[in-house]
Amino acid sequence: MASSKITFDDLQPHVDMLCDALDNKGASPSGCAYDPDVYQYPDRYRALLKEIRAKNISYESLVHYLQVLGEEVKEAAGDNQYYRIRLIVEALDIYMIKEYNKYVTG
Repeated sequence: MASSKITFDDLQPHVDMLCDALDNKGASPSGCAYDPDVYQYPDRYRALLKEIRAKNISYESLVHYLQVLGEEVKEAAGDNQYYRIRLIVEALDIYMIKEYNKYVTG
């Protein structure tokens, strides 16, 4: 019987989980509501993830879109849980690029 090794990537948060966190749902909701304008963004990140998995986006477009989307989310957050939302957005940037590398260049 072969045993499978757990890798570092297995322990990383999945983009879907980070979208849930931005949606303030899932395994670790903040317990406080975000600014209502923030709630439109998780679906935009999920749509971007679909584009990555379908290999329908270039690396340059992905990086640009992540920059614009991240700034929009942080602006929408205002002073309401800005630190938490900023960390989620930064993690989404990292793991969206990992998804790109996995599906498009991998």
